[in-house]
Amino acid sequence: MSSLTASDIMVPNPVTIEPSASVEEAAKIMAARDVSSLVVIDRERRVVGIVTARDIVDKVVARGLNPRELKVSDIMAKPVTIVEPNTPIKDVVLLMSSTGHRHIPVVGEGGILMGIVSEFDILKLVPDLLESVEVGGGGGRRAEEV
Repeated sequence: MSSLTASDIMVPNPVTIEPSASVEEAAKIMAARDVSSLVVIDRERRVVGIVTARDIVDKVVARGLNPRELKVSDIMAKPVTIVEPNTPIKDVVLLMSSTGHRHIPVVGEGGILMGIVSEFDILKLVPDLLESVEVGGGGGRRAEEV
């Protein structure tokens, strides 16, 4: 896992939205594209924020606000934790753990969006990682025995 980088596991060309879009539009895009976050970009594709389904629930729905009247820029998280394509996965995991962010945009030169790494992308690595770890001692039970 130590040799993997953000570019190895990122989802390229993630779903994006502009800051001026309505929160309702953001929710509709998330539903249509089956994603839980949208990277907010400017006209040059530079990352300016991120909006998640949780942001919509916590900052709009739970407060009884109208998603048609609010802009993505009103609720997006900013500044955004970002990584470069060559960032080791270990560092991405540490960033997620220390910041609590579940989605980390990957940016290239000039801050241009290239992809995104989510918790799910990290979790997809776990089976291979566990397979490579030798379990010693015999004190544990196999899943079939539980």
